[in-house]
Amino acid sequence: MSRQYLNDRWCARCDHKKATPYLRQYARLFPETPGKVLDIGCGNGRNSRFMMDLGYDVDGIDMAPKDFGVKVVLGEDDLPKKKYDIILANFILMFLNKKELRKVNSEILKCSKKGTTMMIEMYPAKDAYEYDLDSIVSYYTSKGWIKIRKSKDKCVLRREK
Repeated sequence: MSRQYLNDRWCARCDHKKATPYLRQYARLFPETPGKVLDIGCGNGRNSRFMMDLGYDVDGIDMAPKDFGVKVVLGEDDLPKKKYDIILANFILMFLNKKELRKVNSEILKCSKKGTTMMIEMYPAKDAYEYDLDSIVSYYTSKGWIKIRKSKDKCVLRREK
């Protein structure tokens, strides 16, 4: 599996250059002062570029194998040791099995702080694992996060503790 394959397979379904509509619509919910962003599952970087254009300092990671230049393999490795103001998980969590998702959720808690805002977007892809956004939201709300917005497959959460 190559980086090109991943981009062709996953990013071909969407506009390669524009951030997701949900991100463009609800970026107003993010902190006004640009800070640090972790883009989990950054793919071709369209959401990362959008956030950089807004003045944020962005770290993008994806789930490609390490031999394709990715520093962090989601579900296997720890996330960066920084504390982020915003965490994006757009169209990635449904591709993690339960064990990988538990690890990523635990790691998100370690790289977030009071006031961190997280955006999650999912969709029922044919090759995705079965997912339950409600259980993900429940996990975070039990850890001191509040739900800012939520629909069937998308949500924005903010860490209050």
